[in-house]
Amino acid sequence: MAGSVNSPRNGSSQLIHYSLAEIRRLITRLTDRQPPPVDHILHWSHWRRRRQHQARISHYKRRGHSP
Repeated sequence: MAGSVNSPRNGSSQLIHYSLAEIRRLITRLTDRQPPPVDHILHWSHWRRRRQHQARISHYKRRGHSP
């Protein structure tokens, strides 16, 4: 399951690495009494990490640095 989220064709090179906070959040969400579907949790995590990567790139570009 997790392999499909980080496969190269899904743009894993454009994601930040899992942070400790993200790992804790995933564990908490997956072990809730009535967790949402696993696909939804993993999709949301992928979306969040991709947006964080884009924000990081934008931050560096605005300051004239390379990431």
